[in-house]
Amino acid sequence: MKLQMTNAAKNCVLVLLAALFLVLYYYVKPRSLIVKHQAYSEMIAAAQKMQRLQQAVRQEMLRMGIEIDKTVDRLDSGLIGLEWSGISTTLGNVESKRTTVNPDFAALLVKLFKEAGLQKGDIVAANCSSSFPALNLAFIAAADTLELRMVMITSVGASTYGGNREDFTYLDMEQYLYNKRLIKNKTIAYSLGGAGDIGKEFAPEHIGRIKERLDGYGLTFFYEADFEKNLTEHYAFYTDGFRHNTAHIHTNTSAPVKAFINIGGNMLSVGEYNDSITTETVRLPASVPIKTGLVGKFLQSGTPVFYLLNIKSIARYYQLPFDPLALPEIGTAPIYYRTMSYTWNYVILGIFLAALYLITGCRHLFFNEISS
Repeated sequence: MKLQMTNAAKNCVLVLLAALFLVLYYYVKPRSLIVKHQAYSEMIAAAQKMQRLQQAVRQEMLRMGIEIDKTVDRLDSGLIGLEWSGISTTLGNVESKRTTVNPDFAALLVKLFKEAGLQKGDIVAANCSSSFPALNLAFIAAADTLELRMVMITSVGASTYGGNREDFTYLDMEQYLYNKRLIKNKTIAYSLGGAGDIGKEFAPEHIGRIKERLDGYGLTFFYEADFEKNLTEHYAFYTDGFRHNTAHIHTNTSAPVKAFINIGGNMLSVGEYNDSITTETVRLPASVPIKTGLVGKFLQSGTPVFYLLNIKSIARYYQLPFDPLALPEIGTAPIYYRTMSYTWNYVILGIFLAALYLITGCRHLFFNEISS
């Protein structure tokens, strides 16, 4: 007896097969897959290092008898400064300062540096104020973790709630960590910062004591009232002159600067560009209309530029908590992970379409065979 199948039955088989593949496509395989970032281990290491650096600074402050005001420094980090001091420059946002003590900022910099193609031994130029001690330490933690070589110039002046303690400036914190061999990279030159980058508003007695202490650290001192000359000297130091003063980083004299990072609001960074940089990303797009200052010079040279100042926008863009009451556990923030594309879904869809084509193209042969 011959087996007969009606057209309705044949169509029913096709519909069931289509339904099966659609179920597989939409429900069995995930539409997206969350996986660890490829630099996950290095990001974790940098965040943990920043955490250790903060703890060491805090312990040294307590040893020195420096009081930590927990009503202001709610996370008890030791990296939130005074409301005002003799080396304060401008008004700062305490909420932004508290946000930066999150060790995940070190992880974020590792992620961004890796994505920019920076590799072991690359030279990164840095212009930093003392307004965000935590961010400066995050940068050092990231650079040490990736074994980058830093050419870091830091200004002493700090906005309110930054590294503005006259008896324990940011550079004092950094030197303490270096002496304890907790960091490999450190600042190698400094300026006073503030008005004109020469501390016009600072009391001479404050500057005298601080400068004597910092000169004892073996740092190169920049003091030039003319903006253009100061800018030229800084840029030359980054690109050439620093090699005479950086034996501790074993610099290859033929190696170019591979990236530039700005932390804080030192006037040399943007020069005559008076509009605030509103981009939410830390790495500046090449299209940013800045032609002056160190940012302008490095952008025009084609060097990747990283800019850390607009903390609230940066935190929101990278999904880091702004002014948190408690810090998240290291390794749990979204920056540590990435979303896989829908590759497997498209593979399943392709299999379905191929099977549908084969079934449709061969069904007459198949059904004729079983009915003969």
